[in-house]
Parts: sequence; structure tokens; C-alpha cells
Amino acid sequence: MAIDGFHEIFNVVYIAKKLCDMGKHELVAESFHDSLDYDTYYENMYSLLENLFGYGYCRYSECRNLEVHILSDPVIVDFFILAGKYGKRNNIPDENNPYIKAAEREAGECLNISHCLDWKLKGHTEPKRPYHSKLGLFISQDCGCLDLGVLVYRLIELYEWFADQCAALCNILHENASGQLILDLEAMAA
Repeated sequence: MAIDGFHEIFNVVYIAKKLCDMGKHELVAESFHDSLDYDTYYENMYSLLENLFGYGYCRYSECRNLEVHILSDPVIVDFFILAGKYGKRNNIPDENNPYIKAAEREAGECLNISHCLDWKLKGHTEPKRPYHSKLGLFISQDCGCLDLGVLVYRLIELYEWFADQCAALCNILHENASGQLILDLEAMAA
């Protein structure tokens, strides 16, 4: 027995639960409607794609049949700032910073889901303006095989990864700073 739209219904429920677990209840209320069909499913996913991060910009290139989404959030900006501080404390340049490399790998694992989707993560350890660190998504409209629900779910996973890494980096930097302070006090006492 096949249920028409079962996959879409399951995606909506799962994404709504994930967002509620993250404390983004208002995003669930704004993005989901009482009825679900194929049209409202894609409207819901586009709404989430635009509103999941603190900053979102979308542009459509008609000649290339390509959607360009630029997404950023304080959690992404903070991650790169903290990774930069970690690198400076340990004399590691940005191109060799293990946290920056891990962010690239994680983005690849989350976003290499379709040949219709390409992405670019641009991080700045010393941002010059708000939302300077960002994620660019390039969605080709030629094949139409990209499930936006899967993309939104993967973006939620990437958002959670950045949030978890920010917390971990804060702890590492705090412990490192406390340890350095103790070493400095011991050196002064000697």
C-alpha cells in the first residue's frame, strides 16, 4: 500500500521536531501550514531555507537556471572567530587550522547530496562586517532531483554542528586561557 506524499509528510514532521528540539518554535509556526500537499511542501521548505539562518539572500539567474542562496548566522561567524583565536594561540595559520578544515569536511558531508547542488563555505577569522562568514548554495534547476526537505534537514545538522563546535571551542579557549594564567602566575612567583 502506497501513501501519496508519505515521504514529504515524514520530512515535515522530522524537521519540525528537530527545530523544536533546537528551541526554534517560532520558525515551525511560521513555516508550516495546516494542509500538506506537494506545493505547500516546497513552499514550507523554501521558507525554512530562507529563515533557518539569521541572514539569508536568494537570487535566481535565469540565463543559468540557477538559484544562489547566501546564508549566514552568528553561530557561523562566531565559529570562525573562535577557530581563529585557537589558531593564533597555537601559532597555526588559517589554512592549517584543524577546526576550519573540519568545518569544510562537515559542510561537504552535509551538502554533497545531489549533483544539482554545489556549495561554498567562506569563513573569516577576523570579520569586517556582520555576517561576513557565510555559506553559499548553488541549486541548479535543470534536473529537479534535489529534495528540498533533505537539504533543509542537512542545513539543520550543519547549524547544530557549528553550535556544538562553538561551545567546544569556547571551553578549549577558556581552559587554555586558565592554564596559561596559572603558568604565568607560577613564572611570576619563581
